Amino acid sequence: MKLLFLSKGSNISDHPGYHDALIRLKEEGSISDFLNIPYLGFAKQHGWDSFYKEVVTLSEQHAFDVVYFQYFHNGGIPSPRTCIDALHKLNNTLIITSSGDPFSDNWMKSDYPEDFKEISRLADITFSTQMGRAADKMIKWGARNVVFSPHGMCQVRFKANSVNIHKHNFDFDVVFVGNNNGGIRLFNPISKYWLGAKHRQQLVKKLFKRFGNRFGLFGNGWDYTCVQGPIPFEQQQTAFRRGKVVVGGNPYSYSDYYSSNRPFFEISSGVPTVELVVPRLDRVLRNNDHCYFANDFDEVIERCEFLLNSDPQVIYSRAAKAAKYIEERHTQYHRMKFKIDTVKGYIKNDKKLEVNFPFFLPEVDLNEERHFAIRGK
Repeated sequence: MKLLFLSKGSNISDHPGYHDALIRLKEEGSISDFLNIPYLGFAKQHGWDSFYKEVVTLSEQHAFDVVYFQYFHNGGIPSPRTCIDALHKLNNTLIITSSGDPFSDNWMKSDYPEDFKEISRLADITFSTQMGRAADKMIKWGARNVVFSPHGMCQVRFKANSVNIHKHNFDFDVVFVGNNNGGIRLFNPISKYWLGAKHRQQLVKKLFKRFGNRFGLFGNGWDYTCVQGPIPFEQQQTAFRRGKVVVGGNPYSYSDYYSSNRPFFEISSGVPTVELVVPRLDRVLRNNDHCYFANDFDEVIERCEFLLNSDPQVIYSRAAKAAKYIEERHTQYHRMKFKIDTVKGYIKNDKKLEVNFPFFLPEVDLNEERHFAIRGK
């Protein structure tokens, strides 16, 4: 199988984990060859018309079996229809796309950009980091097949860590990494982004009230004495490891399974991690093992206090195993391999979905879970 990977970025270095994944998959024989074109950079330099023409030309020259439009939801991207129509005529080229952001599943507000809605209608398979009502909306507007594929840890920039409780120096009881996105003036309660930003402010306020300057707050836009300022993306694990406990940011979506990539970075840091509940996410991450789920902000505080008062040998040993689990099951390499395997199964099964889900917990009933993790016509 030959893959044309149209990555969402200006440079290949914007998504090093996915590029590394493709190199490994080629070495392992899962794909015979690939080409990675960061489409935002190409379009900025040459224009969108030239980009679409280049995709078709390269597909003609190299006979790509699959063209993957990654995270094709920047907003304002010109229609890819002519390009995809041409690709479909080339040796029956398969088109896949993906959605990574937590767009709203609210029936009153679509939030999904038109460019993503169109490409999901044109693609053979759409991979989404959230399902539930969000996936139902995709099918309603015309997406053919929607398959759950969560975010993962970039294996190039992050790795599994452990804490030696006899040598490790903690600066804080609790650490939170995230910007204050709540500076939105317009009251808009039907916007999930608006609500998410306000909830994040409430969460941080509660954490500061309870832990004071023993709370390490990293990010832009905060006005507390515990603020440590922003940190570069690739240094997040260093910040997490300064705290005895990490608290994850509140989800901006409560559709089935959704999480950003940050929980995977947090857990792999080797520090116990508290996350707010999202429906069915406990099918991917085991509660009280890989992380500690809380139903609301008060329970976040309770979970933090429980961990701070627990036997450190027990909780950090458990956290080290959880970090290794992320590295062994939940990296961007694993996500890319899952997409390739799903496409192969789709082709072999006469273009009908037959999906194996390697990222669900071993105890999960896969026959039951498929009803939630797949949507199709």
